[in-house]
Amino acid sequence: MQGARACAGVVLYRPDAALLARQAEGLRGHILFAFANGPVEDDVLAALAPTQLHLISSAENVGLGQGLNAVMQAAAAEGFSHVMLLDQDSEPSAGLLDSLTMRCLALEEQGEKIAVLAPRLLPPQEGFYKPIRYEWRGSTRADGLAPLEFAPTSGSLVSLAAFAAAGPFRDDFFIAGLDVEWGFRAWAHGWGSYLASDLAMPHRWGEAVSEQELGKPQILRHAPLRNYYYVRNVIATARLPHVPLRWRLRSCAGLAAQIGLLALKGPPGSLKPVRAGLVDGISGRLGPAPASVA
Repeated sequence: MQGARACAGVVLYRPDAALLARQAEGLRGHILFAFANGPVEDDVLAALAPTQLHLISSAENVGLGQGLNAVMQAAAAEGFSHVMLLDQDSEPSAGLLDSLTMRCLALEEQGEKIAVLAPRLLPPQEGFYKPIRYEWRGSTRADGLAPLEFAPTSGSLVSLAAFAAAGPFRDDFFIAGLDVEWGFRAWAHGWGSYLASDLAMPHRWGEAVSEQELGKPQILRHAPLRNYYYVRNVIATARLPHVPLRWRLRSCAGLAAQIGLLALKGPPGSLKPVRAGLVDGISGRLGPAPASVA
């Protein structure tokens, strides 16, 4: 596609400089738009030196959604057509951005409306992380691409044309489920999300645990504040008209089972943020968590 340009984008919040340096090495020479949610230490800036860094700073944490939107809007303003979004601990290989871009452009030349083209995310070799669960939207195509209900933000090449058509990420969700809601919204506007299974990237899903705790459910591993956002945003997403009924039913049933598990096996007080999340999700009270939860 004539005039197509791709870059990378990341939102930073108290990042691990060593992991960030590994990310920057995979992006060496590429333009990286980084949104800093709060002050950035000198070692973080040093870690990003291999990239052509475009830093956008916020004095305080305004949430993942606002950071992602700032990155996407800055890239659009500078004439980019695609942005590979990354978590701050993502480790893309040196050729991943170029490979995703070439594949996506070839599909667009054939008239396809690709909102997101994502690599397969695999647990890193070190530590014990759970493999990510994908939610498929039909069968794998003849060209090897698998349609997804939505793609995780980490490693996903996002079309700025799709971003303009579907609208920005829900910054009122703050940190959880933004990629889920946006993926459904993109499909509703005729833009699809796909997995390129022959391209892979290490991904730290959740928190590292011991080998004995590898099967421990996420709701028992998350901090109380994270559970608040998770519960609230599942409910908020399920209330949206562009979200398929099958996902609403499955997610709410799964959430009920997780809450039951937390009630049985969670530490004392673990249901308090969950109750707050349920109330706020049902009432539509979004944005940053209330002080009583945080």
